Amino acid sequence: MLYLLLSILTSTSLIVILRLYDKWKVNSSFGIVFNYFFCVITGLFFVDDFTLFSKIPSWNGFPYVLILGIAFILIFQIVGKATLISGVATTSIAMKLSFVIPAIFAVWLYGDSLSTIKICGIACAILSVFLISYEKSKTTDTENNTITNRRILYPFLIFVMCGLCDATFNHIQKKFIPAGWDHQVTITVFLIAAIVGIAMNAHKKELYQWKNVTAGIALGIPNYFSLYFLLKTLKTLPMESSTIFPINNLGIVCLSALSGYILFHEKFSRQKIAGIILAIASIIIIGFVH
Repeated sequence: MLYLLLSILTSTSLIVILRLYDKWKVNSSFGIVFNYFFCVITGLFFVDDFTLFSKIPSWNGFPYVLILGIAFILIFQIVGKATLISGVATTSIAMKLSFVIPAIFAVWLYGDSLSTIKICGIACAILSVFLISYEKSKTTDTENNTITNRRILYPFLIFVMCGLCDATFNHIQKKFIPAGWDHQVTITVFLIAAIVGIAMNAHKKELYQWKNVTAGIALGIPNYFSLYFLLKTLKTLPMESSTIFPINNLGIVCLSALSGYILFHEKFSRQKIAGIILAIASIIIIGFVH
């Protein structure tokens, strides 16, 4: 349970730091590129056996790690476009609802239970995410059909890609990672993301500003642990992964909302309060009611 709490806490801190990027006048795309390098540096401090890195390219789980690393950087690029076209709230909902996909895969591939109570809990979880995250747009919609289609396409891509990343990560943990490889695998995912990120942005002069580097440090350290703690949660917590992912995401949603209220003075509407109450009820239903 400790690793789950740490996963929720570190993942929420990422959202807070990304919010601060605006105050720091940091281009999030550039800060995210450097963030992956500092994820790698952070992880190296915890590695006991560096010789294992030489075995990773021939390891049967490496293709999945390669896909994850590439997907991480691509998702952030799509998130940036989705935020501009579809809005922050819609993009946020798409990311947070992605827990549905690894939960479905866990039931399908690993035989996780799917009781009526769990289905009700997941349904409540979906509703709670909408209540907490949804904000009615204040602007009138004057875009043409192409823009409207993009408004649908980008959130859908985020929903699918985030969900498949979590499902892939869960699959690697269950089927491929040998004992003692946790840090090495996590580092490799981030290293691939860093290399792809640099390759995509190396020609941009704005990338090489010190504020992007320092922003990368601020994001990279908790980002490394958010993935590492999720891996440890999946490995050590005596719960099915179809239970862990909804609880993890709901915890992040609730703590992010509270952080927004405390740190950024965001409004706490009745809708948001109802969503948080429903989210807590969902966690109890999914995790503790059988």
